[in-house]
Amino acid sequence: MGALRAAQFEYDNRMPPAVSDDDADQVEWIEKHAAQLVLGYRVTWGYRGERGEITQFDLARAVQDHANQRQIDGKDHADAFGHLLIAGIGVGTDGLIKDLCAYLLGGHGAIKEIAADLLRPVAAKAVAAERDKERDIQECGF
Repeated sequence: MGALRAAQFEYDNRMPPAVSDDDADQVEWIEKHAAQLVLGYRVTWGYRGERGEITQFDLARAVQDHANQRQIDGKDHADAFGHLLIAGIGVGTDGLIKDLCAYLLGGHGAIKEIAADLLRPVAAKAVAAERDKERDIQECGF
């Protein structure tokens, strides 16, 4: 029984894997720029070499794809899409519209998660480009 107890103790007291500075920088970049994307800003990255951007059109397409998939998966049990369209043409309140949108997307934070999902594939490149730019600024002195 001692070996089992020792193994359980070791398992219970395991620490999560260390997070590298690169991972932390990428997470910070994703969070910052996902919030900007949700607020209506365009996100651009790159410095010398490869550049890119994610626009409001990209976010709208991703949100639509997400909502469509939820419809296909049968997660709209309250006919929220129909209610949202009715409320959108002026029959309803702003609170109802927000609640229906949150229901269709799967929660109030879903848009920020969708924005973060758009940014994840480019986060490493974007953080590297920011580091290059900062290093060049320091080397030049301005």
